[in-house]
Amino acid sequence: MDSKTLVAYFTKGGASEEYAKVIGETLTENGLAVELCNLAHDIPEVATFDTVVLGTGVRMFRVYRPWKKVLKQKALSNKHLFMFLSSGTAIEDSDKAVEKFLRPLVEKYNLKPKSLVSFPGKIPEKWAKLDGQKETMKPEKAKAWAQEIAHQIQSK
Repeated sequence: MDSKTLVAYFTKGGASEEYAKVIGETLTENGLAVELCNLAHDIPEVATFDTVVLGTGVRMFRVYRPWKKVLKQKALSNKHLFMFLSSGTAIEDSDKAVEKFLRPLVEKYNLKPKSLVSFPGKIPEKWAKLDGQKETMKPEKAKAWAQEIAHQIQSK
């Protein structure tokens, strides 16, 4: 398969990066050519990819600005697009996080993603001590989602 897949992410606390790496590894294991990109270092031109997986975190109830720069690229309109979010909101209700943070951007930029998901983010250390919950990340969910992506792409 000659198709190229971009897995691009922006992170501050590291959760989105961890999820992006799991997704990239899983897609590679499923036979896809994957390029991983940290949007803090580079904003790639999506036109050269067939499939684009975009991930971001949330801070102060907003997704990160560098991530939005990718969403503005017109070439996204004809790509297999998948979007994920890592946030504290997703710890309790992943659907609520998708509706609150991703859905408005999809509508604003007139995107047509094949899937929108939200994974639990990391609880900052100072807060984890207060409520006793330390590990909230669910990499197995990202792996399962990436397997679904691989299946969708390969069945086309």
